[in-house]
Amino acid sequence: MKFFCLCMSPAIDATVRLPSAPKGEGEIFKDVVEEENVGGKAVNVARWLAIRGAEVACGGLLGEDNDRPFAKELAKYAIGDRFVRVPGATRRNEMIVWPGGSVKLNRAAFPGLAAVPSLDSLLSLSSFSSSAVAILSGSLPPVVPKDFYASAVARLKSLGFTVVLDASGAALVEGVKAHPDVIKPNAEECEPLVGFVPKAPSEFAKATDILREKVAHVIISDGGAGAWFDGEFVAAPKIDVVDTTAAGDTLLAEWCWRVFGEADLSRVEHVERVDGEGAGVLSRDAAGWAVAAGSAACTMPGGAPPSASLVDRLFKRE
Repeated sequence: MKFFCLCMSPAIDATVRLPSAPKGEGEIFKDVVEEENVGGKAVNVARWLAIRGAEVACGGLLGEDNDRPFAKELAKYAIGDRFVRVPGATRRNEMIVWPGGSVKLNRAAFPGLAAVPSLDSLLSLSSFSSSAVAILSGSLPPVVPKDFYASAVARLKSLGFTVVLDASGAALVEGVKAHPDVIKPNAEECEPLVGFVPKAPSEFAKATDILREKVAHVIISDGGAGAWFDGEFVAAPKIDVVDTTAAGDTLLAEWCWRVFGEADLSRVEHVERVDGEGAGVLSRDAAGWAVAAGSAACTMPGGAPPSASLVDRLFKRE
């Protein structure tokens, strides 16, 4: 295995489509269409890595009561199933969309879970190579300590893994203290780390400089505008947005594939460890592909993966 994705808050993502915007209290919509997709940030990352041809496994927590859709999805994409089953059901999130607007309902993950399995059982890394990449992505259930990612990062780095962290709030703040190799906050998620929400280019540069004191490489997503890769901006192509679910996850997965997973890395710059000397900027080529993939994901409902051909067209700006 080359990639391990840890998902502590998986979800069944449902998209409900309304024919028009809600007009007021008590309105009833008939014959609405609903689509469901297995998700959770690290599951989305693992799925896109698998589509790209990577050897990948995904672990974390799954509820025993409704784990079948997840097991089926992982098998469909040949993703190694390393999930630990726990009592109860995995959460179900809903995106309600209508022409010109949307609202999303994210439920708490495993609110009734009394105890968390051990870190070693959640990581389950016996089948991985010494050069593997671990991607820790998503929120933490209420019962999980806020320093969980910090412990996981430290443990993984002690085993020789390259560690990528995509989290928010206290989980991100604590996780950064363990010096992951790559982080991917959005602009708002930067605030607890640097004290402000970057908006202007100079502010994104300042935030990047602050963050790189603890992390080798920083990707900051800037919504529909694009993303900053170690302070260098890559604009997003123009698309018709259907659903932003999994956009950031697909961006991150594509970047990881381009940097760590391709058979031919001759055109991709080496990414040095955080404790290395003179770490260079991230490959602009990988960054361009990542933004194209994230943009393509926005054209799909409910976190479903986009077509590789669409990613190609968006990368080439056709």
